[in-house]
Amino acid sequence: MTATAATPETADARTPRTERISTAADGTQLDGPSTDGALSGDGRHAAFLTRAPALGCDQYEHCLKLKDLRTGALTGIDLGSGHLYGTPLLSTDGSRVAFTANKRFAAPYLHDRATGTSTRLWPADPPGSNELGAVQAISPDGTRVAYTIGNRNGNQNFRLLYVRDTVTGTDELISGPEEGQKGGASVADDGSRVAYQIGGYSEGPEDRADVFLKEPGTGARTQLDTGLGTAELVRLSNDGRRVLFNARGGLYVHTVHTVRTGTTERVADGRAVSATPDGRHAVLTGAGGLRVLDLRTGRGTDIGPADARAARGALSDNGRAVAFSSASADLVPDDTNGAADVFVRHTK
Repeated sequence: MTATAATPETADARTPRTERISTAADGTQLDGPSTDGALSGDGRHAAFLTRAPALGCDQYEHCLKLKDLRTGALTGIDLGSGHLYGTPLLSTDGSRVAFTANKRFAAPYLHDRATGTSTRLWPADPPGSNELGAVQAISPDGTRVAYTIGNRNGNQNFRLLYVRDTVTGTDELISGPEEGQKGGASVADDGSRVAYQIGGYSEGPEDRADVFLKEPGTGARTQLDTGLGTAELVRLSNDGRRVLFNARGGLYVHTVHTVRTGTTERVADGRAVSATPDGRHAVLTGAGGLRVLDLRTGRGTDIGPADARAARGALSDNGRAVAFSSASADLVPDDTNGAADVFVRHTK
């Protein structure tokens, strides 16, 4: 059975609509669940994880698929049998895809769609013992990837934070093991500023995680969430001037004056899971599902049902398209596969 949801070619681009993207190239619905959808900033390309047998995947060996939302063309990133893949992140034009893949040990990778090649990201001579790695962020222009490496000892999984310059191929150490476990990172387009989280996020009363901003060129570094308890990094804007983070049940924006100075403002209630590169729009979770909030106007738009889940790279740059996964069968016509799918909600 084929899905008949509207596509960008058959619907007025200004009409709010929901499109199922976890389908075969001809629009046929898949015979297994799909999750972890991500969009390129221009909204043309998408990536998602799937366990659909029709695409050569299964519950023990899921696949990472890329889709051109204009043509429907479906391709895959395949590192070989036995690999498991983490949530993908796309550059603005969709030409580069950053992801984590795990066979025996997890490692960060960068895929170039033009050449079809995937490159493992790893520094030449990292300090200490390191066998694990994970992608944390890709800059919107695709020129920088933030990633962590570590080992299996205690809380050492994410002990080192690096940024790879994809033009020069060099890796810069941003945060060493003395700062502790890294819970996330985000990098500006020009690499001049990096935001990162130390510790793991928790809603409890203990201060388990903090958010920092660093200027690698000068070494200047400051904590942004002082006095707010546990904080969770959402992202750094592409120009390095705004840092979005969660704390105390709400979303905060730190506007950077210098690396060590700035103003912090609570802009919304709820937990943000994704934000646009300019820091204007954010996807927030709630009991009723997902909503996109315009942080400048305060206008919110409901996106998906209560079970909807969005990943870090869910938003297009203009905030008008959001990728999410859901097992709901009433979001598009003829959804009869009985499995979770990945959708894109076009808000206008």
